[in-house]
Amino acid sequence: MKLVPTAMVSSEPATDFPSGQLEMRVPVPPTAVPSDGREYLVYELHLRNFGHRPMSLGRMEVLDPVSDTVVASFEGASLESMISPVGQDALTIGDGLMLGSGRSCVVFMRLASSGSAPLKLQHRMSSGAVTITAPIIDVLPKETLRRLGPPLKGADWAPTHNAGEDAHHRVGLLAMDGSARIARRYAIDWKRQRDGAWFDGDETDVRAYHCYGQPVVAVADAIVVMANDGFPDNRPRTRDGFTLAVELTLQSVGGNVVTLDLGDGLFASYAHLQPGSVEVRVGDRVRRGQVLAAIGNSGDSRWPHLHFQVSDGPGLLGSEGVPYVIDAYGETVGDRRDQRRNEMPMRDARIDFA
Repeated sequence: MKLVPTAMVSSEPATDFPSGQLEMRVPVPPTAVPSDGREYLVYELHLRNFGHRPMSLGRMEVLDPVSDTVVASFEGASLESMISPVGQDALTIGDGLMLGSGRSCVVFMRLASSGSAPLKLQHRMSSGAVTITAPIIDVLPKETLRRLGPPLKGADWAPTHNAGEDAHHRVGLLAMDGSARIARRYAIDWKRQRDGAWFDGDETDVRAYHCYGQPVVAVADAIVVMANDGFPDNRPRTRDGFTLAVELTLQSVGGNVVTLDLGDGLFASYAHLQPGSVEVRVGDRVRRGQVLAAIGNSGDSRWPHLHFQVSDGPGLLGSEGVPYVIDAYGETVGDRRDQRRNEMPMRDARIDFA
């Protein structure tokens, strides 16, 4: 069967009808993630202007439709700071934010609740005299989260670039295999800091870094589905710059990688491992706490660290990042130390797995 495109004849109307041709869509429903005694909702709101002319983005409200209350609102600079345009010139900033005709943007949402998170959410956007209300979405409860063990041993660990920060993991939206996804949505770059320093000695030597060579361990009983080794370490980034040891490709981006099939469609990935340190092979069954490899600086890594993520597929980039909780760890912020159970680190803290 041969498909022949039909001719499209239209005369652009003076105004859009109906008014407010704004699509508001949440492709991945948020899950209530407990951290530091609160519950966080981390998700993306996709906006697309289906109108014939630019549309203003005024005040955006997040509603709890169950209690009929406004749980958060954003406008002006606060809304602008959360938005990433899709393509050049999608957004213009003059007297206010304007989304171009036929253009899209992504609003990176992160809400924190002092108590239990809402069971449902709804979004409302004002555009001049028009108000657009999006469909109601469900919030997955924290009870649905997979409980895991720690990926490391010992103390003085820093959960950098976590989902509580506006870091490259959180906004790393990539189109893979025809679908735009964020595999690193809840990823953490684990580094070790002692006496306020990441390394001791020559900053160009990977072995000077406190985390380098430290063992990484299985977070659960699982099956190994990926075990790559052989990529060299990079020379750490300094003021003089940074050059990858090997060309960046989809195969080399994670460097030496171990991925575990946790069951129920979930996969745990450990990236940037030390060359020659991988102790498992594809098909191996591992037990929680079993040593898998050691922290290195391979792949797309500027300084030695462990990139750890859980996602709904084995691909390091071509999957959706999924939240989880660690069953027990110590968290120190300033002079205060708390014991955390079934939570996920989402702030600048010192983590103790001892």
